[in-house]
Parts: sequence; structure tokens; C-alpha cells
Amino acid sequence: MNGIGQRLAGAGMLLAGVLATLAIYWPGLHGAFFFDDHPNIVLNPGIRLENLSVESLRLAWASGISGDFGRPVSQVSFALSHHFGGFDPFAFKLINLVLHCLNGVLIGLLAFQLLDSLRDQLKLANTGLAAALVASAWLIHPIQLTSVLYVVQRMTSLSAFFLLLALLFHILARRREEPNWVTVIRFLLAWCVFWPLSLLSKETGVLLPGFVAAYELIVRRSERDSLDRFGRAVLYVSIALAAGLIPYLASPYGNWILSGYGIRPFSLVERLLTEARVIWGYLYWIAWPRLESFALFHDDIALSTGLIAPWTTLPAIAGLLLLSIISVAGSRRFPLVSFAIAWFLIGHSLESTFIPLELVHEHRNYLPLFGLCLLPIALLGSWEKRMGYQKTLIIASLGAALGYFGLITAMRANMFGQEQIRTQLEAQFHPESARTNYEAGRALAAVADADRGNLVAPILGKKHFEMATELDPHYKMGLLGMLVLGCGMSQTVDRGALDELALRFNQRLILQEDTSILSGFVEMSGAGLLCLTRSDMDRLFAAFLSNPRVSRQKKMAMHALHADYLWLNAKDLPAAREALHRALEIAPRNPSLRLKWAQLDFIAGENGQARTQLLELRGERLAPEERKTLDGLLATLEAAR
Repeated sequence: MNGIGQRLAGAGMLLAGVLATLAIYWPGLHGAFFFDDHPNIVLNPGIRLENLSVESLRLAWASGISGDFGRPVSQVSFALSHHFGGFDPFAFKLINLVLHCLNGVLIGLLAFQLLDSLRDQLKLANTGLAAALVASAWLIHPIQLTSVLYVVQRMTSLSAFFLLLALLFHILARRREEPNWVTVIRFLLAWCVFWPLSLLSKETGVLLPGFVAAYELIVRRSERDSLDRFGRAVLYVSIALAAGLIPYLASPYGNWILSGYGIRPFSLVERLLTEARVIWGYLYWIAWPRLESFALFHDDIALSTGLIAPWTTLPAIAGLLLLSIISVAGSRRFPLVSFAIAWFLIGHSLESTFIPLELVHEHRNYLPLFGLCLLPIALLGSWEKRMGYQKTLIIASLGAALGYFGLITAMRANMFGQEQIRTQLEAQFHPESARTNYEAGRALAAVADADRGNLVAPILGKKHFEMATELDPHYKMGLLGMLVLGCGMSQTVDRGALDELALRFNQRLILQEDTSILSGFVEMSGAGLLCLTRSDMDRLFAAFLSNPRVSRQKKMAMHALHADYLWLNAKDLPAAREALHRALEIAPRNPSLRLKWAQLDFIAGENGQARTQLLELRGERLAPEERKTLDGLLATLEAAR
């Protein structure tokens, strides 16, 4: 096959992979928002772009609640999705799918550059076709699904998009013999444009230097037979960064990491031990994907509390060390194998190590999967030159693997397109997962609410809520489900669930989602959908606020929320002012709290104080709805003068 024919074969294979991806994922686009989609997108006022003004875009940029930087590029993308398509999940998921396909094209281009760099060692008959096979496998593998159909994970795919662009431009700048100004522009685009955009989409963009180091120290060195000056500089910087990590973590600057474990039911050491097993779990799911292995939540994986508890912990750690040794020792003789292993491990070096995140999420394999997709190409060599049954067997095996990946992904996509089916099947596949049981119960409670004649759904829903509560002593969403279900079906309070919720608020870890329980109760109370009394609500707030593990920031937010309840629902203005005063004691300059205080002054008839406070707030940064409230109150006060 000549050069043009090879390029056409590669392009055709990549196009077929993209079209197959679109077809496989299409049924899943009809699914709903779920889990973190709600706080980050649906309930986030900064996402609701009314126009494309600079101020609206600035508010969207600053609306993030995830990560250290708020992930502003991702937030702006969500805001633009809302501006042009409203809160239709289909539109959000379609953009995610298109972005995934674009990333697949970039993966294909990156694979081509890497394979072409190692053409003398690999002796591939058609580099373009091999790169397209890598990209197609990466596109349709079932472990990628949550990065597409879980809307908030656009943060992952958008960060990957800019990171892949940065890496491609870096490689092109290094490989192409072109005028200096072209090389400089490519480096500037890579490091000064695309890398910052990747970082501001999600913090995983920080891994770019690691991927570049793997390219320079393995692929580039193999291509050039030695390290040039740039490669040696990369080596020295990599060693310096690795050596500086432990002192950084031990210094006061690294305290943010240890403090993050305050909301986790595991320690730093337990997380590191567990993640060794988790990474091997990822490898198993990737090499042999089964429908029942996957789920939105994996909190049913046992925690490692020691090197032999469970016994698989020590072998898992030894296995990862062995992989690292193979990657380093084999970098000259087997550069693609070495690079593939290094890519996978670097891809997990942030979210699967010391950062106090949840233990397991499938989307953490979005970029690392690329390394594993390269391995078959490294092992096959010049497969096109093989004769007879060998060639037929290789082609059949590759086709069967891609077909199997597509089948499992299609089945998952169909599940994710129908919330009730997804939640019930995942609960069957993962009966020991508290969060999966809660999701199954929530879906059944929605069925019961829509069809009051259905007597089975509420019974099954309550069973799932009870299982969620029993499985995790810190988890409280199952108790929320039982209370809401009781209020909705019979207007009665499940006293056992209420007592247990108050106890867990007071004595257990305060998890990330726990504040949403009280805010949900306040919203339901305002809508007349909650049967909890004023004393019940006061008891829950008191239990939460008396927990010694609650941070000052959370206490401030809960005092303010309690004030909202007391003012809007209980109509107790003195109690509301007292609760808000406690919030202001923690954050006296917070503009949102000061605006609420001005509103309470206005309601109490203290117009002068309200006007003074509102005038002071005119120069503060407020959300659009808060700005409308401020302007409306000022107009009312001015009209009354």
C-alpha cells in the first residue's frame, strides 16, 4: 500500500471510530442530570447566562465550586451551553460527546506522532492505521462513558482536550525542522495558551509536564539515540520536582492536603494503600470490561488499613513498583512499552495518590487509558507483514476486541439514557454500595411520587434507603430519602430516621453532600412539601452546628441557611436575625450575608440602616439575583423617602 493509500486507510478507520462512537452513545444522551451535575450546573446561579455581557461571563467564570481554582473555563462552557440550549440535559451531553470525539481525533494524531517517532524500532507497515486503531479503542472503551454522559465530567474531557493540544504542539515543535519563529510559536501555544486553559478546566492539566517528560526521556531519546540539551533539562527538572514533593507535603504549604482528610472516612496512608489496589482494579476493568463491573459509584471497594489488610494490598504495591521498574529499565529496548506504562502511571499520579478525593471514579482513566491502548501496537509489531492464519487471527482479534468494547459501551449508554433502569441495575451489580442503593431508592421514590397508586415502588425505595444507611455509618442521604418518602406518601415523620440523622449530624463525619440535606429540607419546607416541624428543623441545625468536625466556613453557611428557614418559613424574625448574626460573626465582610441583613432590617422597618448597608454593597461582587434584590430594595427605599 502506497503512502496515500495508507493515509486514507488511517483516516477512514478514524472516521469509522468517530461515527461508531456517535452511534453507540446516542441513546445515552436522553438521560437526566445526576449527582454532582446539580450543585455544579443545575443549581448554580452563575451558570444561568441571561446575555453574553462581560459581567455575565465574569460571573460564570467565578461560579465554580470545584477544585482550588473553581475550574472557570469549564464553568464558562456550562454557562454557554445553558445560554444557547437551556437546562436540557440532551444538549449538555451532546456537547460532551462531540468533545469526546474531538479528543479521539487528537489521540489519533498523538498516537501517529509517537508511532512515527519509533518507526525504526516498531517497523509498522501502516502507522496511520495503527494510530487510528488506538484512537478507536480509546473512543469506544466502556470505562470512558462517565466522562461523556456524566455532564459535570466535561471538566475532565475539556482539560484533556487542551492538554492533548499542548502536548501535540510541543511534539511538533520538537520534531519538525522549520524556521525558528514557527518553533517558538508552537512552544508558546503549547505552554502559554493550551496548558493554562487545561489547568483552568480542571487541575489534572498539571500533569502535562509529566507527559512531556515521558515523551522526551523515552520516545524522543529513542528517536534521536540520545538526550539532547532540552531532554537533559527535562530530566533534571523532573528529578528536582520529584525530590521536592515530600518536603512540600511535610511543610505548612502542604497542610491543605492533610486538612482535606477531615471530611473523608480514611487517612492519607489508608488512601495510598487502597489506591494501589484500585489501580489494578482499573487495569482489570480496562483489559476485561464487564457490564457489572461498572457503575457511577464504587464505594463498595474495601479500604486497605494495612499492608496485608486485605492481603492483596502488598502484592498490588509490589506490582506497581515492578511496572515502574519495567518502564525505566526497558526504555531503550522497548520504548513504546516503556512509554505506555509511564503514561498510565503518570495519568494516575494526581487523582489516585495523596489528594484527599474519593477513592474510585472511572473518569480518572480518561487520559491514562491511552497508554494501555498503545500496548497492543507495541506487542504486535509489523502485523501487516505476517502471512496466512497469523494475520487473519490478529485482524480478527482486534476486530473482536473493538466490537466487544462497543457492545458493552452501547449497553451502558442505554442504561444511562433511562434513569430508572440504570439505578436499579447498578444496585443489583453493586449491592454493597451505599450511594448506589440511595440512587436506586431515589429513582423508585420518584416513581411513587408520580404514581400514588403504585404500592410497590415506595416499599422497594425504602428498602434501598435502609440498605444505604446500614452500609455506611457516616452516610446520611438514605435517611434523607426515608424522611422525604414518609412526608410524601403519608405526611408522617419517620422518627427513627430523624433521630438517626440528628445523631449522625452530631457525631459522624460531615461529608461533602451533607449541607445539601439541610438546604433541601429548607426548600421543601418553603414549598409546603415537608412535614418536619420547626422544632425538628431546629434540632437538625443544632446537631449539625455542634459537631466539632464542622469547619468555620460550613458553620457560617449553615447559620445563614438556618436564618433563611426562620425568616421565610417559620416567620420568626428575631430568631432569623440571631442566626444570621452568628454567621456574620464568622464572616463579617461577606457581601451575601450583609445583603440578607439589610433585607431583615427592611422587614423590621429599620429603613435607614437597610439603606446604609445597601449603599455600601453597591460596589461589592454579587450574583445576578443578589444584584437584582439589592437594586429592587434600593428603589423601594428611595420611593418611600
